[in-house]
Amino acid sequence: MEGVSIYTDSHKVISTQYPNPLRAILAIDTALATSNSVAWVPSLHPRVGGDDSDESDEDDDEDEEGEQDGWAQKGRRKAHGGAAGGGLAVVQVIRNGLRFIAPISSDVDPVVPLTFLSKLHEVLESYIDGPVTESSVKDHFDLVLPLLEEMLASGRPVLTASSQLKELVLPPSKAFAKVASAAGGIVGSSAGIGPTGPAGAANATALISSPLPWRRTGIKHSANEIYLDVTESISLILSPTAQIISGSLSGSIACRSRLSGMPDLNMTFADPSLVDDLAVHSCVRTGRWKKDKVVSFVPPDGKFTLATYTVPYPSATKALSLLGLPLTLKPVLTQGPVGGTFHLSLTANTPTPLTNIRIRLPLGRGITGLTGATSGGAFPSPNASSGKSATPGAGRWDTEVDTEGFSVLVWDLEELRNGDRVAVLSGQFLTPPGARSSPALTVTFDCPDSGFSGVRIAALKIAGNSEQYTVYKGVRMRGKGEAEVRCL
Repeated sequence: MEGVSIYTDSHKVISTQYPNPLRAILAIDTALATSNSVAWVPSLHPRVGGDDSDESDEDDDEDEEGEQDGWAQKGRRKAHGGAAGGGLAVVQVIRNGLRFIAPISSDVDPVVPLTFLSKLHEVLESYIDGPVTESSVKDHFDLVLPLLEEMLASGRPVLTASSQLKELVLPPSKAFAKVASAAGGIVGSSAGIGPTGPAGAANATALISSPLPWRRTGIKHSANEIYLDVTESISLILSPTAQIISGSLSGSIACRSRLSGMPDLNMTFADPSLVDDLAVHSCVRTGRWKKDKVVSFVPPDGKFTLATYTVPYPSATKALSLLGLPLTLKPVLTQGPVGGTFHLSLTANTPTPLTNIRIRLPLGRGITGLTGATSGGAFPSPNASSGKSATPGAGRWDTEVDTEGFSVLVWDLEELRNGDRVAVLSGQFLTPPGARSSPALTVTFDCPDSGFSGVRIAALKIAGNSEQYTVYKGVRMRGKGEAEVRCL
């Protein structure tokens, strides 16, 4: 990477210096003209003419020397005008209306700069008290530039963990920000640039001299605790009879560690065969996982993502067979020459309640005379909300009109449990002549107390005698889901 810039759709917010400013401006202009994650900028001085026979001979030589060092092959690609030889690639990620842009002048897997830019946004979120917007970045410019210097060196990502960066670039002081605001509205939060004072210098030295790049030596906490937050996301496409057409299931294990010293931890799953395609933090010993199915690691201090896993369809059906589908939604739609009817029935299948359920059914343009009624669902309670609902447990419904003029029926249920009555929404509406029935509807939901795959953490222990103290541990499981249900 030649550098990093943060832009809105129209102007620059902040930027590092570039070795070739003109080439960087062309690359950034190309990125601003598209929403693609990767774009290509042709060379300003393309190779003209040349002996084709010489190129053919060089290609033959390259095939014969396929065993030689990859750096030599990269140099040969540069001579032929590859990514490093003339043209320029540019990658970008878009977050909250901001574009994080990085021009690339050498052969590199685009996943590397894209991941770095995403990590940069996550680091800024951990430093800035609030969302990362144009104004917040400008107010913290004295913080963003030192972070970029620590995270990127000679075009290569060096450090992306916020827990380590906070030892080198001190986060802004909330107390000082309040005093500065009261004193006269001083712009910026006056973040500490680099370690200050004996304690800050000692922490930075401990991080640099530590045998583990993600954890400094001499960490001490009055209470030793570690918490794991397992979040699973499921995405499904279902037939009108609630059969799986396609789907995917992924999980993330977030960790918050406050442990003294250098603890060596071992984490095991109740059934490791359910965990597929595991991607782990750099602190995890991958060899131990491949051999014994044990996640062995020395954790960073603070918050980090320990591992992620995916269970793509059709393997997802094996995991889903443990609990069945999280919910069953059966739509019945009829369309006549001047109107139509709908009947939606919803049942929860999980052992823990589903919450924040939202169903969206597109009805089309020019919809009039819409009426509906709900029934069933959770049993009425004194605190249940009413809204447009005949029965409190069946939620409430309403209509929205999107920017293209389509009317959308929206049905919201706060909670639905396995064993509750079937929640039903039925009604009718009038349409212009020639209107067609909706092909599909969507549903989103949360499962705050369990996941969907059956993955369970069986144990989390300190290995051997690495540290002798009592550890307070906690594990939370939760799930989020979305599904598209075909109506035809």
